[in-house]
Amino acid sequence: MSLLAVVLLCMFCTVTNEACAVPSAQQWLVTGLQTQLENGVKQQSSPSPSVVMALNLARGRDSTATKRLIQDIKGIKEMTSGKVALYVLSLQSSCVDPKDVPTAGGHVNVVSALEEKTNEEIKHYYDTGTPKTTNYQLALDILALCVEKSPDAKNAAATLIKIVKGCQSKGCFDVDTAAMVALALTCVHDGMSKGSKMEGAITETLHVITAQILDSQQESGIIGNIYSTGLAMQALSVTTEFYPAGAWKCTKTIDEVLRKMYEGAFTNPEAGSQILPSLVGKTYLDVATLNCFSDPNITVHYTVINQLIGPYFNYSITVKVPKGSILLAALEAAQRVNPTIFSFQTESTSWGPMVISIHGVNGSTDDKTYWQFLSGDKPLDQGVGSYKPTDNEHIVAKFSTY
Repeated sequence: MSLLAVVLLCMFCTVTNEACAVPSAQQWLVTGLQTQLENGVKQQSSPSPSVVMALNLARGRDSTATKRLIQDIKGIKEMTSGKVALYVLSLQSSCVDPKDVPTAGGHVNVVSALEEKTNEEIKHYYDTGTPKTTNYQLALDILALCVEKSPDAKNAAATLIKIVKGCQSKGCFDVDTAAMVALALTCVHDGMSKGSKMEGAITETLHVITAQILDSQQESGIIGNIYSTGLAMQALSVTTEFYPAGAWKCTKTIDEVLRKMYEGAFTNPEAGSQILPSLVGKTYLDVATLNCFSDPNITVHYTVINQLIGPYFNYSITVKVPKGSILLAALEAAQRVNPTIFSFQTESTSWGPMVISIHGVNGSTDDKTYWQFLSGDKPLDQGVGSYKPTDNEHIVAKFSTY
C-alpha cells in the first residue's frame, strides 16, 4: 500500500478511548459542511427552517436568514404540523419568541398554531388509527411543543406512547421516525416528576424505541442508512440511560460519517442539517438552552507578514467570527473585508486545507518557503482547518523558510 493511501485511511482513524467527538484533524470536514449550508441559505429567498436551526446550533445566528424565516410565517395555515414545528424550533434557535413573532401583518403566535395542528393530528389518530400526516411529524410536533413548555406536549406524548405500544413488529418505525420519537419523549421525560405514572410510561417506551434504533446499527457504524444516521446520533446521544452501555458504537459511527462526508454524501441541505448538530456536539433539544443574550462571536486579530521577498509587507486586521470557528473561518472573514490585502489560497491535503499563498506570495518547495501560522510568537501545532482561535487571540501568518 502506498504512503498516500495509508495517510488517506488514517485520516478517518480515531482512538477508541477518546470521547465520541470529531477528531481535530477532521474538523475541516465539519467546517466545509457548515460553509456549504451557509452558502445555500444565502441563496434562498425562503431558507429551510431545519438548515437555519442546524446552523444556529453550530455557529451562532444569521439575522438575515431569520428575517426571511419570519416573512414565510404568513403561509402558516397551509403548512403541515411538522413544518410549523420546524418553524417553531428554528425561530427559537434564532432567539425569536415563537409565541410572539413580529410580522408585517401583526404579531403571530406560531406555538398556538402548532398546538391546533397537533390536536388535529391526535383527533385523526383516534378517528382513523393514524395521525393526520405521519408519526414522524407528530413526534416533531411534540418536540417543538416541549421545547416551548406547552402543556399540550404531555397529552400528545401520551398518544405517541400509545402508537409505539401498538407497533409490535420489528422495524415498524423507520430509523428517522424512531429517532424523532426518542428526541420528543426525552424532552417530555426530562420535565416530568420522577416516579410519576407518565414518567414510567415514557421510560418504558424509550427502552423500546432505542432498542429499535440500535437494531438498525450496521457493522460500519451507520444506523439505518447514511441519511438516517444524523437523527439517530442525536437520539442515541440523549438516551444513554435507556440502552446498555457500549451498545452504540459511537466512534465507528462518527468515523463512517466523516468518511462519507469526504466522499460528498451530504450535498443535500436537509441531509446536511440533520447530521451537523451531532458533529458539533448538539441535538435539537439544545434549542431550548441556547444563550440568546451573549455575543455568539469572538474577536480575532490577524496579521500577515512577509520580510523575505520584495515587496515586503506587514498588514493587520481585526475580524469577528462565530465562537468555536476554526482559523480558516477567520482568514475567510479577513478576505471578505479586504480581498486585495488578505486574499489567500489553500491546497487540499490529507490533513486538511493548507495555506499556500497570501497576498499573492506563494510558498515554494524549491526555495523552501511556506506560510507559518503563530499565536502571538508561538507556532501553532494544528492547521487552519483544525485550530480554533480564542477570543482576542492574535494570529500571525509569517512567510518563512524551512
